[in-house]
Amino acid sequence: MASFSPESKVAGPIEVPRSKSFAQRAVVAALLTRGTTHIEGLPSSEDVLYAIRSARAAGATFPSPGRPDDLLETALVGRRGFGQLIGAPPKGPREGSRPWATLPVGESGTAARLFTAAMALARPEGSGAEVIPSGSLVQRQSPALMAALRSAGVGVEPSSAAQPGSWPVLLTAATPPDVVVLERPSSSQEVSGLLMALAAHPEARTLRVVGKIPSRGYVDVTCDVLRSFGAYVSADAFGSDDPANAGENFTVQGPLVAPDLPFAVEPDASSAAVALAAGALSGGAEVEVVGLGTQSRQPDAAVVKLLAEFGCDTSGSHHRRLAVRGEPTRGATLDCSATPDVAPVLAAVGAFAALRGLGDTRLTGLETLPGKESSRIEVLAAGLQKIGLTVDHDDASLTIRGTDSPASPMAGPVVLDAHGDHRMAFAFALISLFVSDVWVVGSDSVAKSWPRFWHHLTQAGAVQRPTESAPPLS
Repeated sequence: MASFSPESKVAGPIEVPRSKSFAQRAVVAALLTRGTTHIEGLPSSEDVLYAIRSARAAGATFPSPGRPDDLLETALVGRRGFGQLIGAPPKGPREGSRPWATLPVGESGTAARLFTAAMALARPEGSGAEVIPSGSLVQRQSPALMAALRSAGVGVEPSSAAQPGSWPVLLTAATPPDVVVLERPSSSQEVSGLLMALAAHPEARTLRVVGKIPSRGYVDVTCDVLRSFGAYVSADAFGSDDPANAGENFTVQGPLVAPDLPFAVEPDASSAAVALAAGALSGGAEVEVVGLGTQSRQPDAAVVKLLAEFGCDTSGSHHRRLAVRGEPTRGATLDCSATPDVAPVLAAVGAFAALRGLGDTRLTGLETLPGKESSRIEVLAAGLQKIGLTVDHDDASLTIRGTDSPASPMAGPVVLDAHGDHRMAFAFALISLFVSDVWVVGSDSVAKSWPRFWHHLTQAGAVQRPTESAPPLS
């Protein structure tokens, strides 16, 4: 359990981890690449560590000066974020199948989908693999991806007591057909996984995606990574009399080639959103994240535009810097369909506005939130209600009702349960910056994406309350 104090004044540059979205894609691309890939800026978040462990299980090696294959030294890169990865790309048809692979993907939906596609379509035909999840990922599903793999000739069978379309899953690899069809994806990661698997082959293939792609910007991130590894990728939209049957055709051709220069992982935009909001919610002094700018392909870099809708000054942002100054001055109505990971941060900003009588906040486009590490809309609503706010919500939206005047301070400690979800822990930690005596249960879940979150915010001026003053859990 952890908490910040409303006496906090977060200001100045804040160190955020490197992007786990870029890092996981780079690790998978390097796995499917001949030669040695050098990666700079590997974050030590749990999701990336599981991606590295899965790559090793699939045949990649990690040479280091210390030992020829020292996983932890290389993964954490001596805490310098630099690693080498020798890939295990698809072999020729005469070379036969590979030994059985067991891949531990942890609680990462990104790793699960990327490695599931890679093991299914980028290994010699007949090779077997099992993708094993942990935590809340056991309850999550990816039916569109599993159906696409079956249609492509892959053997897909749930293992243990898994439900169809979920993990753990047993895979028997197949050579991909000329056209792979993905219908009505529930996540952009399904598209990304298939694109990466197809890019491992030297022949051009088509991925036909029928229906809208959620969080489409993350597919652009994937395409950028693949191009860095020498692949050709293009996309063309197609229409239909029924809008639900419109979509995109992606043409992709490999093989993947290790870049001549190290692949540099840029700072994580989702973490930057938390850092920038922390400044706005704790006095409004300018906060900046350097090395990440408004031109980033990461969809969550748009957080500066979203915070501007609350009245914050984001004019100091440019192509190499994201910056925010000033407190929120009003509520906002925002479409989060392109940036769902930022929605919990925006909910905290909306709570600030509501408690100060600055107006309502409505967040829409939240369709993907119920299927994350927690049922995020419900968890957010419950937390906001506990601090005295009126909240309306459904499966795709959240409305935080303001008052005509600032609300009275809460009496006594308020315990907000993050339900083991790092995004909820960030949102509730932000609330503790402006609501007295708010404590976050599950505060250590931030290790999934930002292991040193509490330390880095404290360095920037947040006041972390001593754990011995935490209220007892009932």
